[in-house]
Parts: sequence; C-alpha cells; structure tokens
Amino acid sequence: MPRFYRHCLLPFGLLTASLSARAQTAPPRYDRAFQAWYNYTGDHQLTDFWGVHSEAQLRRADLLPRRQQLLLRLGLNQHWSDRLQTAAGYTLLRTYPYGEFPEGHSREHRSYQEVQLADTLGRLALGHRFRLEQRWVRAQGEAGPTFSNRARYQFSVQLPLQGRRVEPKEWYLAAYDEVFVGFGRHVDQPFNQNRLYGALGRQFSRAAAAELGYMYHVKAHDDGRTFERNHTLYVALTYDLDLRGK
Repeated sequence: MPRFYRHCLLPFGLLTASLSARAQTAPPRYDRAFQAWYNYTGDHQLTDFWGVHSEAQLRRADLLPRRQQLLLRLGLNQHWSDRLQTAAGYTLLRTYPYGEFPEGHSREHRSYQEVQLADTLGRLALGHRFRLEQRWVRAQGEAGPTFSNRARYQFSVQLPLQGRRVEPKEWYLAAYDEVFVGFGRHVDQPFNQNRLYGALGRQFSRAAAAELGYMYHVKAHDDGRTFERNHTLYVALTYDLDLRGK
C-alpha cells in the first residue's frame, strides 16, 4: 500500500490545487452539456529508439448534432527503456461555438514536449504523463494569435480482466485523471480543465485496441466566470504499427 500511495500523491495534490484555484474565482455561472469524443491514436515504432505518434480527435457537442472541436496531432517519440519515454510534436486544434455560453470560433497551433513513466503494481499497469504545451490561439476576428503556456499531468491505471497483463483478445478496464494548468502573462485563470475518465477496453491484437468510456470534463473559459461541466461519451481506437522490419 505505501507504494500505491506514492503513485497517487502527485495527482491528488495537483487536483486539489486546481480545485482550490477554481474555488477562489467563485465563477457565477456553469455550462452543462453532453458530448461525444471519437479518438484515434497510433504509436508507430521506427527503430528501437525512435517512433512516430499520430492522433486525430473528432469532438461533438450535444452527443452528435453540433461540432465542438477537431484535433490533429503528430509527434516524434524517444524510447529510453520499457519504463521511460519522451516525445515532442505539433497539434492543430479547431474549436467551434457550442454550449449555452459559447466562446466562438478559434484556431490553435500548439507545440508540446512530454515525459511518460510506466510502472506496475500487481496486476495494475500504472502510467504518469507530464506534458508542456506552447499555445498560439487565434479567435475569430482577432488580428493575431495570443500565446500562452500550459502544463498537464495525467495519472492512468489499467487492469486486465484475464491474467496479469493485457494480451490480445482480452478485456481490460482503464481509468485516468488529467489536470491542466495554464501559466504565463496572458493567463488570468490558472486552472484550465480536468478530465476524469473510465472505460472498458478490448485488446484485439498486438497492434489494435478499442475503448468505450465515460469522461467527466470540467473546463474553465478564458473569461474566468464560466465553467463547463460536461458528461462525455468517449470512443477510442488505438492502432500501433511496428515498422522495424524484424
């Protein structure tokens, strides 16, 4: 148990700090919505050390009828060991008006750097992901983009439902919590968002897996007065290719 507490201490502390910052702003209004996010990710091994990350997300408001966001991400991975991986890359994000208090159209160009740590605790596979992002966001009607920084931390858990590790043609449970904190001269509201996620997954092969889950998504608007509290249907497909030619 002490080892488990060590894994949980950091995410709990970050989440507490973010909620404390949120409480101090005392926002007067909340936007509640139902969303559907459809997500594809692929980590493709080029050599024992280098790999390519690809990702696409289609996010819909009111479950399906309205556009919310389109995200495209491409990165370069570095595999230092079975437990340590780093990455850097680029993200394009297009946001459309949605919800009771819409923020309007915007286009975001983003660079990122991250560190991923993997560990096990009995049958549990544990993951820590630290990500830094540099964001250039241009809202509709603005002459140029606004620059800001953001830090993200995700703690994830995966539990196989058969055996000690997830193998092809087996089911598993997955969960994570991720907190987003903005910083820099153009950031008035440090707490940006939090995502709490749980899912049932199926590992179809060494390369392919899928998850069907639920996410409780809390997001702060830039005005510092509005917070979204979204219930999100999450559908994820993972397809990892090994291109090393072994």
